[in-house]
Amino acid sequence: MHIAILLAGHTNKAMPARFQDYNDMFSALFTSLPQGKTFHFTTLAVVDDVFPQDINDYDGFLVSGSAYGVYDDAPFIPKLMTLIHQIHAAGKPLVGVCFGHQIIAHSLGGHAQKWDHGWGIGVKEMTMLDHPDWIDNKAETINLIHVHQDQVTRLPDGARPIASAAHCANAAFAISDNVFAVQGHPEFDVDYTDALADLLTPKAGADCIQAARQSLTTPHDGKIVAGWILAFFAKHAA
Repeated sequence: MHIAILLAGHTNKAMPARFQDYNDMFSALFTSLPQGKTFHFTTLAVVDDVFPQDINDYDGFLVSGSAYGVYDDAPFIPKLMTLIHQIHAAGKPLVGVCFGHQIIAHSLGGHAQKWDHGWGIGVKEMTMLDHPDWIDNKAETINLIHVHQDQVTRLPDGARPIASAAHCANAAFAISDNVFAVQGHPEFDVDYTDALADLLTPKAGADCIQAARQSLTTPHDGKIVAGWILAFFAKHAA
C-alpha cells in the first residue's frame, strides 16, 4: 500500500541533531515491523504547503503531530481541514496522531482545544473502550508516550470511542471503517521524549516534567499501536 504521511510540523530545531523528523520516525517505526515491509510511504509536508495533487494517488493518509493547534492562524490548517473532508468523503483510510488526531476530530464536527489542566507528557495508561477488528491485542490497557497540551474535548457525531486516559478522555477514536485517530505518539521513543522534556520545562513546569521523566521508566506499547495502524490500513488493501 502507498501511504501519504501528511507532515503537519517539524522536529523542534533546538533538539539534538541525532533526532529525525516526524515522518522519518513513522517510516522507521512501521518498516521495523514485519507487516510494514508491504507498505510504501511518501511524505507530503503540508505544513510547508505541499499537498497531494490527487488523493487517488495514495491508498491511505496519516496526519502527523505538530507544534500548532487547530485554532492557530497558520495558512496550511484550513487547507488541511478541507483535505481531511475530501479524504473522508472518498472513504479512504485516514489516521491521525496527536495534532493529527485533533485536527481530524475538529474538521469532522468535533472540537479540540488547550486542556484546562495543562500538559500531558510521558508514558500514559490508556483504558481500551472498544476493540475494532484491526486491534488484535485485546488488552484492557495500553501504555503510550504522550506529549501534548491540546486535546479533543468533543468527538464528531458518529465517532466510536476506542480508548480513554485519566488526563485525556478522548485518547483514541474511530469513525466508520476509514478513520482511526490516537492522541499519543507511537513514533516517539524514550530518548526523544526525554530530550524534548528539557525544552518543554519552561512551558510545562518542573513538576510536570519530573513526573514525565519518572513515567518514562514504564515500558510503552508504541510498536503495538503502530501494528494497529498498519492493520487498519491493510483492511483497505485492494
